[in-house]
Amino acid sequence: MPLNETETRHVPPSPAGYQMRPELSETFKSEKIREIINNVLTETLTGQTYSAADASRWTKSMADEISLQVKDLEMHHYKHVVQVWIGQQLGAGCKCVARCRWDTECDNYATAEFKNSTMFCVVTVYGLYLY
Repeated sequence: MPLNETETRHVPPSPAGYQMRPELSETFKSEKIREIINNVLTETLTGQTYSAADASRWTKSMADEISLQVKDLEMHHYKHVVQVWIGQQLGAGCKCVARCRWDTECDNYATAEFKNSTMFCVVTVYGLYLY
């Protein structure tokens, strides 16, 4: 049936292709996330003194706040994991190590730390690309 001048033909959108790698604009935003982590760390821990009860509360609230702000970056093909470690400064050293299996071309992380005279805090956000 021919179309007249006022009618238009509906062309369905092409099906979405299977995306193996993120576009450049969709990659994990490490620098922006590091900035988010530093802001949350500074706002939450500046002027605070370590106590076990407070550390538990701070850990959860910082992880939740960072996670919400990372979601706002709209990296749709990434799943993120936020890890927060808070410890008491007693003069001893501490090494934080994490292992996971990932694609070095797509997956990434951002980390930042905070220290004062009574505590240290290390926050890492892992971004895993969903194929």
